[in-house]
Amino acid sequence: MTVRDIIIAMIALGIASVILAAFILLNVVCYRLQARRKRKAEDYLIKKYVELLSPGKKKVSDMWLLKAYVAMSEQVVFTEEMKLRILMDFQASGLIDRLLRHLKSKNVYFRKEAVFYLGVFDSAEIKKELLDLLRQEKLEHVKIYILNSLKNKIDQYVLQSIIDSLVGSRRFYQQRVIGILQEHLLRVEAHLQNIFRRPEMEIKETFVDLTNIYYRKEFKGILLDELNAIEAFLEGEENKTFLPLRKQRVLRLYYQILRALANVYDTPLAYDKYLDNLDIEVVKIATESFANQTDFQAVKQLLRYADGSPADEIRAHTIIRILEGNLNLFSDTLELVKTTVDPDQKTLLAHVLSHKIEYLMLKLVHKDNDYLALLMQLMIEKGFTADLIDFLNRNQQKDVEKRLYGILAPLVAEYHAFRQEMAEYLREDLRDLFGLKKPKAEATRKNPAPEIHKTRWLILWLIFSLVSIPIVFVLANLGTIASMTLKDFITGYVIAINKGFIVYYLTVNLVYFTIALLSLLGSSNRRRNYLIKNNGLLFAKDMLPSISIIAPAYNEELSIVESVHSLLNLNYPKIEVIVVNDGSKDATLARLIEHFDLERKNLGKSGQIATKPVKAIYRNKYLPSLTVIDKTNGGKADALNVGINHASSEYICGIDADSILEKDSLLKLMSSMLDHDQITLALGGSIVPVNGCIVDRGQIEAKHLASSHLARLQTIEYLRAFNISRTGFATLKSLLIVSGAFGLFEKRILTEVGGYLTVSSLNKDTVGEDMELVVRITRRAYETGLDFRVDYISQAKCYTEVPEERKSFFRQRNRWQRGLVDILSYHRRMILNPKFKQAGFIGMPYFFVFEMIGPLFEVQAYLAIFVGLALGILNIEIVLLLLLVTVVMGVFLSILSLFINEQDGPSFRVGDIAKLILYAVIENFGWRQLISLYRVKGYLSSLRETNAWGQMNRVGFKQ
Repeated sequence: MTVRDIIIAMIALGIASVILAAFILLNVVCYRLQARRKRKAEDYLIKKYVELLSPGKKKVSDMWLLKAYVAMSEQVVFTEEMKLRILMDFQASGLIDRLLRHLKSKNVYFRKEAVFYLGVFDSAEIKKELLDLLRQEKLEHVKIYILNSLKNKIDQYVLQSIIDSLVGSRRFYQQRVIGILQEHLLRVEAHLQNIFRRPEMEIKETFVDLTNIYYRKEFKGILLDELNAIEAFLEGEENKTFLPLRKQRVLRLYYQILRALANVYDTPLAYDKYLDNLDIEVVKIATESFANQTDFQAVKQLLRYADGSPADEIRAHTIIRILEGNLNLFSDTLELVKTTVDPDQKTLLAHVLSHKIEYLMLKLVHKDNDYLALLMQLMIEKGFTADLIDFLNRNQQKDVEKRLYGILAPLVAEYHAFRQEMAEYLREDLRDLFGLKKPKAEATRKNPAPEIHKTRWLILWLIFSLVSIPIVFVLANLGTIASMTLKDFITGYVIAINKGFIVYYLTVNLVYFTIALLSLLGSSNRRRNYLIKNNGLLFAKDMLPSISIIAPAYNEELSIVESVHSLLNLNYPKIEVIVVNDGSKDATLARLIEHFDLERKNLGKSGQIATKPVKAIYRNKYLPSLTVIDKTNGGKADALNVGINHASSEYICGIDADSILEKDSLLKLMSSMLDHDQITLALGGSIVPVNGCIVDRGQIEAKHLASSHLARLQTIEYLRAFNISRTGFATLKSLLIVSGAFGLFEKRILTEVGGYLTVSSLNKDTVGEDMELVVRITRRAYETGLDFRVDYISQAKCYTEVPEERKSFFRQRNRWQRGLVDILSYHRRMILNPKFKQAGFIGMPYFFVFEMIGPLFEVQAYLAIFVGLALGILNIEIVLLLLLVTVVMGVFLSILSLFINEQDGPSFRVGDIAKLILYAVIENFGWRQLISLYRVKGYLSSLRETNAWGQMNRVGFKQ
């Protein structure tokens, strides 16, 4: 290229950047105009159809009126007469006919959009067209839209079509059907028993699930017939329906039949074949069927089955429920302690009585010290002491304290584990009374043994990066190198490196630009799909899966309470919040206990994933959606694994404890599952720096750009990483990273792969646990032939504090690079492996070439540029080309990422946008080069096998 060509290219990209910047600023005006159109459409509808006034000239399109009508239908009750007038007017406009034509479109989005808008109308013609589409439609996620539009129109004919649509469907679709039928079937006089006697397994599953929530007398006979058929099959009898299926699927149907019979149809399961079954799930169902009984014989019968297995925990909680239903049985249960000899039965009684410690004290503390001492010794011996210690901490009566001291003092001396627990959790004055000292904090985790193969692999690539350029230069100049002077050699070598660097950076930017175009397309598709979902769809019964949010916390006292409030107040149908305190050295745990009035509970099951020990579990019975777990320090990944073990939901959302989600973030994230038929294994959302924002009780009250230059530079970097890289890779089906600050995973796949990578779980540690988990899940999915999806939803935003201190920032970047290097080494057989499809040919090679090896070459190129400029070796063409590929193209891509971000709605004020555009220019002069240097430092740190996390100093949220 000539100098003129280069300058023209620079000017063209500069103009393009200015135009993009102008569009970003104009975007704010566009959204205001859209809001104005929405108000005009609503005013028009209210005046014409509600107030029956002349609305005047229509100032918005029919489509805007339809959007407004759909939105208003969730808040305004329109009479049948109003609905009919509105329908007739839309038919007259031709909009209804256009939407009916779209039902037959090959474009999936057009079909879903048409279904969404047509569903608001009550019309026989529309209903017929929707039913025709339901019978013909192959895609289940489109069928879900159709079901949602038909849910208020269910009759015998519609029901039959819905049941027919179940044949050959996935479990995900069946659960959506069950939720819709549960809410709307009660209004239908339909002959259901004939429909549900069909042989197809999908229909059997749906019927049985429905019987667990919907009572009809005639269903009991069908359930008993199915129960007998499954039990005969499990005993070896052939069955054409069950024989081709996985045993686990048949067992699931069996469990659901037992639940329905026990809980809905009052069928007793008080038989040995259920209560003493080898399958713990069967034992659980049969045992819990006793919960509503008030007969002491039920307590004695359950006690008889005590066997020291995990099933005893189920038996204990069922007995507790029986006692709560009839407190008169408590005295009889106390007497059992005196007569029971079997050690397993004694353990079960200790578990039961430990949950009723206050009642126990009220009954015995002033009456029978010897008996109370016997009960306390039993509880201490069996390890059920959490409620006892909690009672001691809350008790304010000195006479009770004195009596209990007399009983417990010898027991404290006798039982070492109880003594340690008292020293850890007893309040200070009582600790002094018992002569106990608060134990010192345990040492943090140790690093695993060095990985020789990884170190060799890294050294090999380091050597390659250092010698490949000289070797290529020598080979390219083999004929003339002997006659070169030292000056000629240096000049030629420096120019060659710079030319190679130009080609490299041009390639990188072209790759980024391609990914950016895919991101623009992917982001637009996700935004359009979200706009055709309303609360009626998203909050329909069981439409979206349940979520357990796990927030690992280590020294987060400045922001932990606000973060938990944010999580508890999220706009989502079914969530639970699990905060895992990973051995914090500050007041993180104390603040949580005090603010949420938490009580310590006995430890339950440990779960499938091996972790560092759990010390305590805290709950508040009036806040059942919050659990706080205290554990010994093992790192973030280990804390997440503890949360997974205690989670009860279908999906796990891992989030940093210092992060704040927008109120609708989970809704936007999970609603994407309704846009495809693949199994969603992992999802990620956007990470936005919270620095500068105003936070009140866990909610973002005002969005401002940080005042710190370091935080502003990171904001631009985050926009580029999330809005270009992740959306683009998700569109290419090769996304291999979901941010640890906000990531969501299917629980089943998490437990199947062994959770996050730790020494405890998989005998290896890493500081890049978020990306490593996605790579391992992807690897597992390809190896087992799953039709899956790992997705990124830019509209779902999570705000987190970024470092404003240089030391913290560089420690963070060093950790990120070490994590990346470790993951690529650990999963290196995936690179260019056709078995792993897009992940092997796009995702892994990208990270290997541009993120791991690239910086090693970039640093050499920067040195060559410096030498070339200092010695005057570089000519004007090379200098201009370097500016073009590093600065001008970099500015354009950064502004493009800001443009993509603002398409979802204004995220920043106009003044802040202008500042970010300025920083998009500034970052190319030193900042990005500095990041490359620290990537190289991270690579070298990986050779030393350091797994140190590197603490970030928090400043807390701005109130």
